[in-house]
Amino acid sequence: MDGKGLSICRKWFEDYTRGVHCPNAEIEKNILLKLAHTYRVRENITIIARSLGMNEEDLALAEAIALFHDVGRFEQLRVYGTFNDRISADHSQIGLQVLNRSEVLSILPAKERNLIRKCIWNHNKYQLQASDKTDFLLFSRLIRDADKLDILGIILEHFETREQHPNQALDFGMVDEFGLSPEVISDVVQGRMVRIAGMRTLLDMRMMYLSWIFDIHFPFTLACIKEKDYLERLLAGIPDDANSERAKDSLREYLQKRCEMYI
Repeated sequence: MDGKGLSICRKWFEDYTRGVHCPNAEIEKNILLKLAHTYRVRENITIIARSLGMNEEDLALAEAIALFHDVGRFEQLRVYGTFNDRISADHSQIGLQVLNRSEVLSILPAKERNLIRKCIWNHNKYQLQASDKTDFLLFSRLIRDADKLDILGIILEHFETREQHPNQALDFGMVDEFGLSPEVISDVVQGRMVRIAGMRTLLDMRMMYLSWIFDIHFPFTLACIKEKDYLERLLAGIPDDANSERAKDSLREYLQKRCEMYI
């Protein structure tokens, strides 16, 4: 992507998001949260991409993907009042509909607009579709890492300040009860991301976010997670018992092993 294409994407995003605000205080709070999230993901993806030695054209394309990856969240909030895709609609699909209506991508070469669409669609899926397209895998992994890295910070702050600053949208309908569901424990011990269908409690959700480390691809992202102590700070909110200890040990061992690979 050249500088002109990126400038058009930036301007469209700024113009679009100026019109997404809402008089409902709770919804507006989360619109602002998602705006701040988008700009931090843009920073994350740029830093990760630079760590890989990517050229300026690819850096511009990565930035555009970051700007657009969550554009569906704003309409989702205004229409449904939730971040929960299961009770509203897939926010990546909403985002693609928003972009297609605006025709902002039409100014880009076909290869770039198709790549952006595919990365948006796949940024929130449980796993990436099998593909032999190197560009698709690279940019999809970039946005997934950049997105997860920021969300871990958001959700950690939510859990640490939840009593003083509740936000139902970030609870995703989970019940505040003791205990971890067996399906959640099983997923983590087997070294895979927790499946949303197996979640019931806020502790399950906490463990689901922790299990994202199994889907982190780039060394820089792993280093950030370790440096910011996200793993231990999120684990601190999970009571100790035989089952939870198995899961905690699996997460700690995995992160340590992955980080040691890049020392």
